[in-house]
Amino acid sequence: MLLVGLEQHTAQGTALLAMIPSALVGSYTHFRHGNLAWAYVPGLVVGVLLGASLGGLLANQMSETLLRVIFSLVLLWTAHRYLVVRPKSQTA
Repeated sequence: MLLVGLEQHTAQGTALLAMIPSALVGSYTHFRHGNLAWAYVPGLVVGVLLGASLGGLLANQMSETLLRVIFSLVLLWTAHRYLVVRPKSQTA
């Protein structure tokens, strides 16, 4: 966003759109290998469609500054979880 001069809303929308091809290819690859839990797919699709629609509506109601702050906090939380929080040990 800062490097190319996009507004926060435009940058996030563009980044989300750019993820679609990768998600489709990854999903198709897992499908070919039989790695999809079909029982969960309908609920996931409904949740994703509702979440994306509501998230887009909410994001468009926010100021650029608020959206940038929320996005930054999510990035920091994600980095903290990735770098600091240890996963619980798996038992077989």
